[in-house]
Amino acid sequence: MYIGLLRTMKNLDKKHTFKSMTVLMIIVFTLASCMGSDNIETTPECAITGFSVSSITSDVKTKKYDQYGHASDTLVSRTIYGSQIFFNIDQLNGHIYTVDSLPNWVDLSKVIANVNAQGNVYYKLQENDELYYPLNSGSTIIDFNKTVELLCESTDKLSKRIYKVDIYKHVGNTDTLEWEAITSDLTITGASKAFHIDGKVFVFAQNDHHQPVVTIAAADDASQWSTPTTIPVDNSSIVLFNHNFYGLGDDGYIYRSNPAQQATTWTKASNQSVERLLAADAYYLYAYDGTSIIGSSDLNTWTVDKAVDLDMLPETSINAITYPSGTNSNLQMVVMTGISSQNSKNGVTWCKSSTLDTSTNLPWAYIQVTPDNTYGMPHFDYPSVTYYNEALYAIGVENDAYAELYRSDDNGITWHPQSEKYPTPKDLKPVNGAASIVAVGKDLWIIQENGKVWQGSIQ
Repeated sequence: MYIGLLRTMKNLDKKHTFKSMTVLMIIVFTLASCMGSDNIETTPECAITGFSVSSITSDVKTKKYDQYGHASDTLVSRTIYGSQIFFNIDQLNGHIYTVDSLPNWVDLSKVIANVNAQGNVYYKLQENDELYYPLNSGSTIIDFNKTVELLCESTDKLSKRIYKVDIYKHVGNTDTLEWEAITSDLTITGASKAFHIDGKVFVFAQNDHHQPVVTIAAADDASQWSTPTTIPVDNSSIVLFNHNFYGLGDDGYIYRSNPAQQATTWTKASNQSVERLLAADAYYLYAYDGTSIIGSSDLNTWTVDKAVDLDMLPETSINAITYPSGTNSNLQMVVMTGISSQNSKNGVTWCKSSTLDTSTNLPWAYIQVTPDNTYGMPHFDYPSVTYYNEALYAIGVENDAYAELYRSDDNGITWHPQSEKYPTPKDLKPVNGAASIVAVGKDLWIIQENGKVWQGSIQ
């Protein structure tokens, strides 16, 4: 290009030489600036504006148990749908990454990327490769086991941007779950809610007179429980927020108690009247006031959530779990499950992501059971959910049995039975009453109303 321009200069009349040299210098400086930078933005049409992947089907080795409890290895096909995988695009740093980690069984070697961009997109086969190859959105197969580098180039080829893409997934592969029956002096009735905090396990249930009570055990001793103490709030309404327990009184107001007070002393916490306490994360407490989901960080000022499908809010057996995102400790994932009279086939699941900045908060979303997602939570009796080993685990009575332990690796979007891999205790039977599940350190506890307690650990 430079040689051609110089030859042209030789053929110009002298009176045009100065003017042409000026034009040439402008062209040379422009080309030099484009060649000397990794991220050049001389035109605005050069950015990746949307990124997703198609559904990923993987062959997974798992253990299958026969009727005698003998295990054998078998291959099963599992699919995680593209609609379940969310990406964040950090334009400032040129980084595209999954909002949360994928299950460890997902095979990332043959992933189809879907890209929306202003300009043309290319990718590197290997990290140290000097060549880029055209990326055809929706058809190009890429190995995402390592960071993938993308190049976005404007259509006029004067601008380019480099993006690094990471698809994170959980590490480790656990494959056994063994239960130990604990002889305890626990005396509760009805469905319970259990919480592990400050080295103790708090269980909210009822006594023989159907009064709401709380009972406590040390996290290292499931056999010894405190005498159940009556409390002035609905035991099924309890949520944990900012290191305090909150419950709903008969008058429709929210009351608070501190774990240091053994959850036996309760005081009115808000003048806001609500119908249901729903959930809490690190930043907000959520409730339903009869018309909307509302949230508050201080229980004085409440903000209306822009959620829809409110007829599908859980009405009974409400469980709420919150945990940090695997990729951003400031981002909280919140999952809410329960039973709605509007859905007779499945339990209902809601989820949201939450940050302290209300402008970036997403509203609560109802996870629909659709032809693309047929793995909704079963319509359990007495459902109970906990977060353990970077996944959600749920138990409940299904077909008159505690036959299955269900797990969700995608923030409650899909639920899969684990009986072949993680069977429930053999003596866990509905005839002995409702049970709750809670993560206690490295263990799972199942607490049943007849006083039975099981401890299990996935190794």
